[in-house]
Amino acid sequence: MNVTIAGVQPSTTNYANVTVELPEPLGTVYYRIVSLVASSDETVATTLVTFPSSSFEPEGSLTSYTGSYKAYFNETDSLAENDFFVGFTDSSQYHRGQTLTTHAVGYQAGESATISIDSSTGASVDSETAMASSEGIFEFSWMIPSDLPIGEYTITIDADTTDKLIPDSQAFTVPGYTVKVNTFNLAGETVAAIVVEGFDQAAGKTYDGTSSSLGVASLKLEKGSHLLTAFWNDVKVGELNVSITGAASFDLKCALTNLEIIVQNENGNLMPFVALDITYQYVTTKTSSSKTGSASGTTDLSGIYIMNSVLPGISYTINASLYDVVFNINNKTVTNVPVQPVSKVVIVCPSQTLTLGIIDYNEAAIPNARIELVEITNGLFKGAETGSSGIVSVEVTFGRYRLRVYKDEILLNSTTIEVFSDAQSEICCCLYNIEVSVTVVDYFNQPISGMNVILQRFGVDPWSATTQANGAAIFSNVIGGNMQIIAYPEGAESSYEAFSTHIEGSKAVEIKLAKYVLLGPFLFESSALATFIVILLAIVLFVSIEVYRRKRANSGNSES
Repeated sequence: MNVTIAGVQPSTTNYANVTVELPEPLGTVYYRIVSLVASSDETVATTLVTFPSSSFEPEGSLTSYTGSYKAYFNETDSLAENDFFVGFTDSSQYHRGQTLTTHAVGYQAGESATISIDSSTGASVDSETAMASSEGIFEFSWMIPSDLPIGEYTITIDADTTDKLIPDSQAFTVPGYTVKVNTFNLAGETVAAIVVEGFDQAAGKTYDGTSSSLGVASLKLEKGSHLLTAFWNDVKVGELNVSITGAASFDLKCALTNLEIIVQNENGNLMPFVALDITYQYVTTKTSSSKTGSASGTTDLSGIYIMNSVLPGISYTINASLYDVVFNINNKTVTNVPVQPVSKVVIVCPSQTLTLGIIDYNEAAIPNARIELVEITNGLFKGAETGSSGIVSVEVTFGRYRLRVYKDEILLNSTTIEVFSDAQSEICCCLYNIEVSVTVVDYFNQPISGMNVILQRFGVDPWSATTQANGAAIFSNVIGGNMQIIAYPEGAESSYEAFSTHIEGSKAVEIKLAKYVLLGPFLFESSALATFIVILLAIVLFVSIEVYRRKRANSGNSES
């Protein structure tokens, strides 16, 4: 035993009580005092202690009994303890074909004993008679049979004469070798969750393991011939005969295919972001019971979804949907998927007939209007133009579209429309063909006639008109939207008023020329009129003062 103490002073001698306790039920204790000396530059002291030895007290220390011995360092202070095992076999585990050898002491010379080997369940494996040597030692050899299953076993010596306080009975194991099985599908890709069973043909027993996310299943198998069988959800998908001589690795191909689901429209355009719900039924190999499986996913940017490592030879029901509406009612079943690396399935998203009537604010048809349809999820585009009737019919792929209506490159309307079946819809462009009334008033909100009014809108020529007697200018066939309204007197373009507004539908607006005042039929600038009034008041005030002064003067002359 190696006894070590740390944290001591260099060049000092330390003493410790080493105690050894025999296995239960004996519990006999032997002890000795040992010295531990640290060198001049060390703080750790070590010494070797041999047990059994005459230096232990009381006399008679021994290791003749099989079992676990306890060793204590200063037991009364509970500083440290450890266990060591004493057995009579040369190892604690063996493989098939290896030899178990015993060296059991403490018996009488030449006495006989029955040496039995039993499994962990108590079943007898072998039983033989042996004779002790002249030193009272049973030297016995037993080769592990080629058909002995993996497991734990016990070897027991039952002597005819000697009755040991602790019988010689010791456990050993036949552990098997670690065997790695790499599971692959028909496309050569690793497959997870495959149950691999290894049938030991010699022992008639089966051992199993499940492949990890890396596609590797780990099993314990002993020497000999084995049949490896792969199961996918209890369905047999592959097998391989192997011979085990030690730790090994094997590749096991499974009859599983990759189901490549391609979604496209009737024109062959691939469709991304399509939701797929997949169901299937299969029959298990061992119990012949029917089971149901399911999966779900979404097509990628290329319009493809790959369902990896699925069972061939069965049917799959695939419901493809956009916006939670299934569109492939007529082509959703795939029957008898072939046994090959990749099985391709094409799902066609149908086209629907969409009829649109484009009308203006007054519900009159808009001829030659241009429409654009863009599918919101996958970006499919469709363009068309109305005829003289304002009606257009187009074939579009099932979906939800952003609809834009243009007239002479001007956007009249933008809305969303669902096309989940043949549909008809009337689209009102409330910006088109509207009437706008602009009333021009002066500082005192009096209507002003004869004023020039201009409507300006991006993308079209401006509209212009002159206000009538009621101060209003009427504009017809206007395209609404963000507009600027400008008003100014004839010949005074620089003296204008302008403001911006958004117009949807027919509307009456008012614009105030705050710098003008209407007096009768005459229009004056407010500032000029104010100046005139100030001068006029000044003249009136001056005349009044002069008249008053002269009256006072005449009154004084009369009194004198």
